[in-house]
Amino acid sequence: MNDIIILAVQLGIAVAAFVLGKYIFPNVPKSVMEKLNTLAQWASQFVVWAKEFMQSNSGEEKMAKVVEKLKEIADEAGIKVTEDQLKAIAQSAYEAMKAGEKQAITDTATLETAAIAPTIVINAGTAAVATNNVPDGALELNADGGVNTYDEAGNKTGTITEKEAEKAASNVYAITEEDNG
Repeated sequence: MNDIIILAVQLGIAVAAFVLGKYIFPNVPKSVMEKLNTLAQWASQFVVWAKEFMQSNSGEEKMAKVVEKLKEIADEAGIKVTEDQLKAIAQSAYEAMKAGEKQAITDTATLETAAIAPTIVINAGTAAVATNNVPDGALELNADGGVNTYDEAGNKTGTITEKEAEKAASNVYAITEEDNG
């Protein structure tokens, strides 16, 4: 009889451990990650706010204010975090903001350069070279509807039909830019 009671208790413990492992513990990391993601989203907003409205303050003062605001949000949400963790979250948001600004500047510069310089693609097999060293009339269709072809030095090598040019352009997998001007 004692063996049956011991086995029943062991079965109860095993079932309880299974329920905890299956339904309770897997949800804990999700809630922690959700809380950290919430703080990260707030941090990105606070970093932008500090940049815009605290321009006369030093970087340390801005960081302190962002951490203070994050601490308020964490306290309201019941999230237990240390000041070092909040600083790390704020620093990560700051770096993401700076990376976004740098990418935006690069994209704008690329668009401005592309808009200014006429280019022609020289088909060199399965790669192409975009250049601003464009011969006169190279961007126009010929009277017969053909397209001039050029070698890597920019010398005319012949003509192809517009469809052939489109097909060749669709097969290009890499484009490199060269500045000849």
